Amino acid sequence: MLEGICIGCGARYLGWALKLPRNQMCEYCGAPLEITDETGNSFSGYSPFTAPEYKIQASCYERSPENQRGE
Repeated sequence: MLEGICIGCGARYLGWALKLPRNQMCEYCGAPLEITDETGNSFSGYSPFTAPEYKIQASCYERSPENQRGE
């Protein structure tokens, strides 16, 4: 069974649902969880506040195929 402990406020979470990224952050403070399994292996959870920054460069003049229909 997986156990997650919030690195921000110390809240504790248990269950296999911690394998999913949407369950790897604290519902109280939003910090990522430190998750360990029964063998002692651990990994840091996901939090949108600590996610890597994504940058998409697209021209505002480019049209998508959906917007070109009927013209």
